[in-house]
Amino acid sequence: MVDIILEKLLPIFLFFTIGYILKLLNILKKEEASVLLKLVFYLLSPAVIILSVSGMNLQKELLLYPLSALCIHGFMIVLGLVLSKFIKLEEKERKIFRGATLIMNMTFILPFFIVFFGEENLYLLSLFDAGNLVIVTTVVYSIFVSSKEDTALEKVKKLLKSPLIIALILGFILNITGLKLPKGIMITMQEIAEMTGTVIMIALGAYFTPKFKKLKLSLIIVAVKVIGILIATFIVSKILPIDEMGRKIMLLGAFSPVGNNILTFVYVTDGDMDLAINVVSLSIILSFINVSLLLVLS
Repeated sequence: MVDIILEKLLPIFLFFTIGYILKLLNILKKEEASVLLKLVFYLLSPAVIILSVSGMNLQKELLLYPLSALCIHGFMIVLGLVLSKFIKLEEKERKIFRGATLIMNMTFILPFFIVFFGEENLYLLSLFDAGNLVIVTTVVYSIFVSSKEDTALEKVKKLLKSPLIIALILGFILNITGLKLPKGIMITMQEIAEMTGTVIMIALGAYFTPKFKKLKLSLIIVAVKVIGILIATFIVSKILPIDEMGRKIMLLGAFSPVGNNILTFVYVTDGDMDLAINVVSLSIILSFINVSLLLVLS
C-alpha cells in the first residue's frame, strides 16, 4: 500500500500542489488555469480517447457504460428535484443545488484512472463520460438557463460538437475500419496524451479556492451528490449486467468533484458565484480523499 501511495498517488497530489503554489506566487493565475483546462478539453483528452478507442476490442456490452451513466443521472434528477423542494433555498441556490448534484467531473478522475488502470482502458471511462456529457450539456444547462433553452436539435448539435464526442467517433471509425494513422501522427498523439494527467492537476491546483462561505449548504450539496450517486450505483449495478470495471467507474463518478463547468453556467446566468466556487473547491478536497481510498483499497 505504501508503494502505491508513493509511486501512484503522491505525484498526482504534488502536481495539484504545484498548481496551487504557482497561483499563490501569482505565477499562474486562475484565468490562465482556465486556458489549461481548455487545452485538456480540446486537445489532450481527445488525443487520449482516440488512442484508447482505436485500440479497444468492440463488444455490445460496452453500451452499458453510457447507459449506466444515464440511469444514474435519471435517479439524481428526481432526487435533486424532490430535495430542492424540501430544503429552504433561494432560487439561485436551488439551481446550483440541482445542477451541482448532477455533474460528475470525470476530467478530475482521468489522471487517477490512467495511473491505476492504464491508458489502454481509458475508452471505458470515456464511454461512461459520454452518457454524463449528454446530461451536462442538456439537463444541467437547462436548469441554469431555463428561460433561454435551446431546441432539442440545437442541443444535439452542441453535443456532437464536443471534442470528446468527436474523438470517440474518430476512435470508433479507426477501430471499425482498421485504418492506421501515420506513425508520425501516432507518436505526436502519444506525446500529447502523456501530458494529460499533469496538466489537469496543475490547472485544478491553480483553480482551487479554499474560501468557504455558506459551508453548511456547500456540504449538503456535496453530500447529496456523493450519497445519491452511491445509492444510484448500487441500484444500477443490480439492474444492469455491468462488469467490475463499470462498477468501479460508477463509484469514481460518485466520488468525483463537482465539474468546473458549473462555474461557467453560474457566471453566464449571474448566479451565486461564491456558492458555486465553494462547492467546487470543497468537493475537490473530499474527492482527493475518497478517490485515493477507493483506488488504494480496491
